[in-house]
Amino acid sequence: MATITDVSKRAGVSRSTVSRLIAGNGYVSDEARKAVEAAIQELGYRPNTMARGLRSNRSDIIGGVVVNVSSPFYAQMIGGMQETARSAGKSIIVASGYADREEEARAIIELLDRACDGLILYLENALRDDVLEIVARSKTPVVTVGGNECPPARARVTIDNASGAAAGMRLLLDKGHRQIAYLSGGTIYRDTHERLSGIDAALAGFGLSRNDIHVEHGSFSETFGHEATARLLIERPDITAIFAGDDDVAAGALLALKAAGKLVPEDVSLLGFDDNFHARHLTPGLTTVRQPVDEAGRVATRLLLAILDGEPVAPVITIPTELILRHSIGPVRGLSPTSRHVAPALTAS
Repeated sequence: MATITDVSKRAGVSRSTVSRLIAGNGYVSDEARKAVEAAIQELGYRPNTMARGLRSNRSDIIGGVVVNVSSPFYAQMIGGMQETARSAGKSIIVASGYADREEEARAIIELLDRACDGLILYLENALRDDVLEIVARSKTPVVTVGGNECPPARARVTIDNASGAAAGMRLLLDKGHRQIAYLSGGTIYRDTHERLSGIDAALAGFGLSRNDIHVEHGSFSETFGHEATARLLIERPDITAIFAGDDDVAAGALLALKAAGKLVPEDVSLLGFDDNFHARHLTPGLTTVRQPVDEAGRVATRLLLAILDGEPVAPVITIPTELILRHSIGPVRGLSPTSRHVAPALTAS
């Protein structure tokens, strides 16, 4: 394996010149730069990042914990993290916490053991006291995405799930739907509770409550969406709209509706959440609430990089959601647009 000495000899320059060029630290003439770059290319030299990290007290590695790295949802977040980290010359290592307190603790400790410069944590559980102490002692900067499960974190990125869910439910209600099923995700997830609070707010604006709709909890999966919808069509044939906890659930619901000969949106309106691959490619196109999880990954990484550079950062940044209108929502059959009930205007208290 070629060494920095081999490169300096081939290029006809000093070792310090090669070091300055590799580190991007200090002046190197254009002639020397071209010679060194040519030597690196010819010899196939790769810098020893471990040795460089020892000299700078930086590993140039950012650690991340998400619920499940194999999920397309979290893959978008990881993509945003990696894109931003690479532009700053850093790499990322990401582990799954599986929404389990012990697994989250294990993932964090493993990343700290690998001397990550900083951590980005998407957790579903409050950290154990011993892990909090380990994080504090390490003096490793932390940015969280979602909740505040790690109090030592220097900054937090949140996504406005509540407002997104409220906007989606208001759309259904404004279209005249009252026989509504909400196929929610599991109650262990923070997003589930945030979205339910938004749904409660939207229902209250129409003089309704959660008791006036059907709510069913399950996994964020096509299987849950398919099975729950097939069951609903038998047990609650009067359902006119389904609000799915995410687009995977919506995809499963659409399969069940089509299998039962139901037209979307003529017979049953369908609304999703996330705006992932399914939403853009289903037929009909899925009306959904866009949750910019990739942007959350980018913002969290930018915050962490700023902290590492000693810059001040905002303690909390909230990323808005957006209602994306496609073709899966329609008015209740037989209801004219002028007869729809609109939420009463809010008055200042």
